[in-house]
Amino acid sequence: MSKRRLHAIFFDLDGTLIDIREPLYASARYALARMGNQPALTRERYYELLLKEGLSLGMPEPLRHQYAKLALSHFVAQTMTEQFQLLPGVAQTLAELKRRNYTTGVITSRPGDPAGLSDKLSACGLSGLLDHVLTAPENNLRALDKTENLKLACYRAGVLSQHCAYVGDEPRDTMAARNAQFGAAIAVATGAGGVEHLQNHPEFRPDYVLDSIDQLPDLLTLLERDSVSR
Repeated sequence: MSKRRLHAIFFDLDGTLIDIREPLYASARYALARMGNQPALTRERYYELLLKEGLSLGMPEPLRHQYAKLALSHFVAQTMTEQFQLLPGVAQTLAELKRRNYTTGVITSRPGDPAGLSDKLSACGLSGLLDHVLTAPENNLRALDKTENLKLACYRAGVLSQHCAYVGDEPRDTMAARNAQFGAAIAVATGAGGVEHLQNHPEFRPDYVLDSIDQLPDLLTLLERDSVSR
C-alpha cells in the first residue's frame, strides 16, 4: 500500500461488525448434510477447518459451488430476522472514527433493503456512526463479489477510491478492495478466516491483519503519521 491519506473507512458486516460464528457453523453443517457428508460436522472440526481453510473449509474445487450455494441460502434464511450481536469494540471503534471525521459505511453481500439493515444497526447502538449502507442486489453467488458496491460507495461518499480502506474478515473482501483500487485492504480475524489463513492466502493478502476491530484506530494513527511525513 502506498502512504496515501485515508478519508473513508468502509466495513464488511458479517464477521467484521457482527458475530456470525454460530450461524456460519449451522449453515456449513446444513450444506454438508445435504451433500451427504457423514459423520455430521462437529463444532470443533468446523472451527479448525475455518481457521485453516476459510469459508470453503477445504472443500474440493468441483464441489465448492454446490456447497457455497447451499450454505449461503441457509445462512441468509436464518439471519434475516436475527438480532445482531456486535463484536467487541465495534461501537467504540466507529465512534472514534467519526470523532476523527472519517466517512464510514457498511458494504455487505447480504441481500435486502439497505434501510432495513440501517434500522437494525441503529437498534444495536450504531445510530449516527455509519454514513452509508449498501447491500447486495440479489441473493446469488455472483453478489458475493462486492467490487461494484465498493466503487459505488466511493462515488456516493465523494471520495477517490485510493483514499478509502475496506475492512473485512475474508480474502474475498481483500479481492474486492483490490479490484476497486482502494488505498488499503484491512482484515480482522473475527469471522470466516483466522490470522494464518488471512496472512498466507495465495491470491488475496490484505495490507494489514488485525486480531480484532478495536486495533483499527491505532493502525489508522500510524497511517496518518506516515502520510504526513511523506
